[in-house]
Amino acid sequence: FGLPAILVPYPHAWRYQKVNADYLAGRGAAVTIENAQLSKKIIPTVNDLFNNPAKMKSMHAAMKRLSHPQAAAQIGRQLLALAGERR
Repeated sequence: FGLPAILVPYPHAWRYQKVNADYLAGRGAAVTIENAQLSKKIIPTVNDLFNNPAKMKSMHAAMKRLSHPQAAAQIGRQLLALAGERR
């Protein structure tokens, strides 16, 4: 859908949540807030986004560029092809 995001990686999960959040934030598609800072930063972050339509539009475009809407179908086709090769 290309929706901008505010991401709060769960601090007790494996590092993949932070890595993924940082990847999206580093490409301008999301804002990352550390869990320990959430109560202090969530309202200012939301206000900043709502009051900055240009930033929201930029984040939307960045997220659209990163999205792969047909990813599940492509993976499924590849798996079926691999399974067929092994029969």
